[in-house]
Amino acid sequence: MLPPLEESRHAFTVPPLIKKVPTARERVADQAGRLGLSLSEELIYDLKLLTGELVANSVTHTKAACVVCVWWTGERLRVEVTDVDPTAVAPSQAPSMDEHGRGLFLVATLATDWGSETCTAGKKTWFELAVPDSAGGTAAVSLSHNDVTIEESAPNADARIRIAHQAA
Repeated sequence: MLPPLEESRHAFTVPPLIKKVPTARERVADQAGRLGLSLSEELIYDLKLLTGELVANSVTHTKAACVVCVWWTGERLRVEVTDVDPTAVAPSQAPSMDEHGRGLFLVATLATDWGSETCTAGKKTWFELAVPDSAGGTAAVSLSHNDVTIEESAPNADARIRIAHQAA
């Protein structure tokens, strides 16, 4: 059974430490579960993987805290990561022997939709996942960033802006 169509949002701050990425992944997965969505193991894996990629990029490249916002829109589960860098992001072509540079490629491949946009805090990078419902239909899950300041609790914002990532 899917939750009501009204939005339910949850936001939290991730300190600028790469060792905090696993905790952020788990918090997003826990919140998705609290929303009453029926997520398969594969979808939970993708949710954690994509969240980890966006949060790791944020804390690695900005050396600052980021805000993660998760909500069910009535159509999709949406995850947004807001950080202080206003530069939009895009997948890049990493050399085959490089250990880094494939995260956004994974996001672009696995997410139903994703993007990056500037906001008052810097930028929001987001992804959405479609969540199949128990009746065989598809409910969409959207994750995105709101215009929030980087603080302990982020306010719920009503803006939903979708912007495609640009090459960095």
